[in-house]
Amino acid sequence: MKKILLPLILVVLLAVSIIPAAAGQSGPGTGPQTTPQPAPQGQGTMTTYRQSSPRGTFTVTGKVTAVDAVNKTITLTVLRSNKLVKAYVNTDVTIVTTSTTKFLYKSTSTATATKITLSDIQVGDYISATGTVANNVWTTTRVTEGATLSCLP
Repeated sequence: MKKILLPLILVVLLAVSIIPAAAGQSGPGTGPQTTPQPAPQGQGTMTTYRQSSPRGTFTVTGKVTAVDAVNKTITLTVLRSNKLVKAYVNTDVTIVTTSTTKFLYKSTSTATATKITLSDIQVGDYISATGTVANNVWTTTRVTEGATLSCLP
């Protein structure tokens, strides 16, 4: 009796799990049921649509080629980057700063960072920046200048 009870329980559990799944299938004559897909708007995050620009969090290290205090932007030649913006290595990108962007200076890699401003960043400085990129607008949340950045070539 014990030898038959275990297979019987397994068959009952299997049947209980299959019946609800079979009940959700379309019956004869109703045709396939599909879920309508939303129309793409701009550069969505859906994987079925190709994005023409990166979208997400970026991290770059590079050499400053221009600083625009009026528009609050920094142009730099990207020397290293995370995977999202790897295609931009050895090209110039312009990052946009905001009122919430943190500007930091580190004299050495082990030193405590001190706060600076956009005006402290000069052409020729090496910086690292982190932020978000969407629709080809690179908005930075942090810019660090100075220190021997370990990811520089």
